[in-house]
Amino acid sequence: MKEQLARLIALQEADLRLEELAERKRRIPEMIEAARQPLLSSQATRDTTKQEFEKLTKDRKAREQELAVQEQVISKLQDRTTKGEIKTNREYQAHLLEIELAKKKRGEIEEQLLVLMDGVDVEKKDLEQAEAAVKETEQRFTAEKASLEGSVGALDEELAGLRQKRETVSATIEPSLLRNYEKLRASKKGQALAGVNKDGTCMVCRLHVQPQVVAEVKRATSIQTCSQCHRILYWAGEPVQVLPVPEKPTDAVEVEEAETTE
Repeated sequence: MKEQLARLIALQEADLRLEELAERKRRIPEMIEAARQPLLSSQATRDTTKQEFEKLTKDRKAREQELAVQEQVISKLQDRTTKGEIKTNREYQAHLLEIELAKKKRGEIEEQLLVLMDGVDVEKKDLEQAEAAVKETEQRFTAEKASLEGSVGALDEELAGLRQKRETVSATIEPSLLRNYEKLRASKKGQALAGVNKDGTCMVCRLHVQPQVVAEVKRATSIQTCSQCHRILYWAGEPVQVLPVPEKPTDAVEVEEAETTE
């Protein structure tokens, strides 16, 4: 039975590893998407910055055009003064006021234009930084994606080897014991066996195993199960050492025989 138990342990190790690798392979697309998130975030930041840069650039051009129009307005007003089109003092005063208002409006446009030019410069630098960040995160994502996709081949190879090992080990286990193992594995989230550590507790449910059961588990002459979680138990504590019975010294044997004769 010790051999059968050892094969069950090997089978469970293979099964647990198979589940671990299958789960890792299943999660690779999720891991790729998770690795993509920093790139998407940096691209979104870049796009937002670019939109703001383009908006400010458009507003600056509009203000430049508006300023040019206002300069033409002022120029025409000043031309009226030199051409003698103004006849009366009242018209002259009104004309000066009109020029003053036009220049005031020009000043406002110039202030707005300066603010927009500063904003364009700032956004341009931010856009350059955002573009650099996108390039960096894209390179990092490409490398990580390639690594994750490249690991699929290694996982498939190990999975194939483990499936072959499982098939080989299963063939050496008694059918009734194998059926019991498979039934437990299905109902116990893949773990049909549980070790008993040196303090006598089940390593899965963490409860104490009865001393006589622990003794039987150490001997491994029969299949024992945990009374709490019902898993098949195996000894996982310190190795069991069987000490040889010391032989009696020859002199002691002769003395005992002499005493018996008397």
